[in-house]
Amino acid sequence: MDRGQRIIQAYKNTPWRQQLQVIGLFSALVIFIAIVAGVYLNVTARAATFGREIQSIRYESREVEREIEDMEAQLAYLTSVRYMKRRAEELGFIPVGPITTTYLSVPDYSREPSIDLSYVDETDEDTNIQLPLEYTMSLFDWIREMIYEIGLQTGAVQGP
Repeated sequence: MDRGQRIIQAYKNTPWRQQLQVIGLFSALVIFIAIVAGVYLNVTARAATFGREIQSIRYESREVEREIEDMEAQLAYLTSVRYMKRRAEELGFIPVGPITTTYLSVPDYSREPSIDLSYVDETDEDTNIQLPLEYTMSLFDWIREMIYEIGLQTGAVQGP
């Protein structure tokens, strides 16, 4: 047995094995740090890419908003009274007054009824749920009622 223990002890304590363990541990640590750094760089690069895409989309959005505002300004100019009056005169239209206007009566013309799009509550009164009195009274009303009932029971208060 003594000889077996010496072999095991010699096998465990050989210097090159200890050096290999230190080198292996150091290598594993370096590999772990490299993996963490790679993941960090990957995440950072993706975040930067998405950030640039967001900036690009915001820039495009601002450009589209500017174009819309320009078109709205152009539409406002084209529909202004001064411009419309000038265009009507260029096209040969003349202003019409109340004296020169002719109204025609059309027999059997029925006007379409106007459509009311407002909300109308069509719930029946029978479907309204009546809550018990306990759910509709305040805390102070309930306390006052309890004091009154205790007063009636003890005889301190005369009933109606």
